[in-house]
Amino acid sequence: MTRTRRAFPLLATLAAALLLVGCVNPFQPAEPEPPSGEGVQENFGSIEELLRTIELAIATRPGGANAYIHAFADSTTPSQRGFRAFHDQGAKATWLIGSAGQPAPEPWTLPFERGVHTELSRIRPNDEYFFTFSPDPLSVRDEEIAENVFSIHRKYQLKSKSANADAVLIVSGFADLLIQKEGARFSIFEWRDRVDPDYGVNSVNVRSFTYERLESQ
Repeated sequence: MTRTRRAFPLLATLAAALLLVGCVNPFQPAEPEPPSGEGVQENFGSIEELLRTIELAIATRPGGANAYIHAFADSTTPSQRGFRAFHDQGAKATWLIGSAGQPAPEPWTLPFERGVHTELSRIRPNDEYFFTFSPDPLSVRDEEIAENVFSIHRKYQLKSKSANADAVLIVSGFADLLIQKEGARFSIFEWRDRVDPDYGVNSVNVRSFTYERLESQ
């Protein structure tokens, strides 16, 4: 009986404490933190996973920038391959006409490429993005051209979509890619860009990667 009487004040104190904190159950599991929405999981274990990571990185803004640039070969020693891109020459010539004397670096190297994700992001900053690679039906098949070196050919497209509107194509072209495998990791070390002939070099609504790269300087 004595123990029961002593328990009443303790229970009353606990009840009062619960009222002070808004009747929160201290034994209830905490609510999980919502996802931050930042960053893209980097998966470079195969060619298709490499391309898929780039697709997700371009669609994720601004958090996809690191995953995007990590998809390209980074040379830290003279014996390693570093990323290089080569422009579509027609698109390059057209861009130079309106560049006010700004150069068009070629080959385009990794330090230049670091600005491309930002440039793509600001075309339609408030829209949702969808970037895709698909096989190029007019190019030769993908093949391993040397040990752990692969030549592949892809059409790329970037579409944007605003609320209550259809998706709009804003970037389209073709890429002849050289991809290397180092250990378990694949990376792109060469990108030869080609304009989509359905739009040409003078299109103002649908651009190629050549144009977006040069604009990103």
